[in-house]
Amino acid sequence: MDISLVCVPYQGDVTRWGYALGPQAFLDRGLGERLEERGHQIAPPIWIDLPRDERTRDTATNLGRLARRTAAAVSAALRRGEFVLAHLGDCTHALGPIGGLAQAFGRPGVAWFDAHGDMNTMATPTSGFLGGLPFAVALGWDLDDWRLAAGLDPPVRAEAAALIGTSDLDAAEVEALHTQPILHLPATDLLEPGVAGRAQQQLAPRASEAKGWYVHLDLDVGGPEESPGGLTPAPFWAPREQLIEAVEGVTRAMPVKVASLAVYNPAGDRDGRGYQFDFDMALAVIDNLR
Repeated sequence: MDISLVCVPYQGDVTRWGYALGPQAFLDRGLGERLEERGHQIAPPIWIDLPRDERTRDTATNLGRLARRTAAAVSAALRRGEFVLAHLGDCTHALGPIGGLAQAFGRPGVAWFDAHGDMNTMATPTSGFLGGLPFAVALGWDLDDWRLAAGLDPPVRAEAAALIGTSDLDAAEVEALHTQPILHLPATDLLEPGVAGRAQQQLAPRASEAKGWYVHLDLDVGGPEESPGGLTPAPFWAPREQLIEAVEGVTRAMPVKVASLAVYNPAGDRDGRGYQFDFDMALAVIDNLR
């Protein structure tokens, strides 16, 4: 299979520290070579940058401009018939891959693996943390300028959305999940064996809700043991094996065209355990594509 690697080395709109170092660390540890050993054709990585003359004093505007560039790279790769594996500094950059998918295939679907919901709006978070907003932005709940910069118009439909692996939700996110037809599989639903079959069964009826699907892998879904160095650890997480099974089941259920890895902090990954978890989660998508 032809795979395009799209790298966004930013934590928010800041580069050169924390999660921003994750994409380069993946490549330095031999991600491309390991995929080639499995028979895949890997194109040279595409690096997304925000030129100085495009940077503003507003972070959301900067994120939109990064998303525009990311979406263009993702859309071009998809039109060449390549599968896209994106390496994002953090979750704020998910709008780019989703927008690129929308531009290439139309109506996108999103399966979002995360210990957190990322479904806040500017009116709801108690922290003001922009990393808690990107899924809500993709769904069209706030900051339309950020979403539109990514070419994501119309927004993702709730019927074509799933949130998986959560254990740390704000009250407004819990309320949204009760009122919106988003499929929610919290961490507690992933504890028993056979989770791949259950995930596939629950996601399969939604496959036709979108022409192409995006799988977002926020690596703190595995907790600090599997993804050390994370800045926002959750209070609880499903075991590694069950998380990988859930990714396998979701991928088998629907036409996945793009996947991303986010929030990997190499400074905290002293023994490479986090990288191996990240690689195995990526393979759970790649090895199970329809």
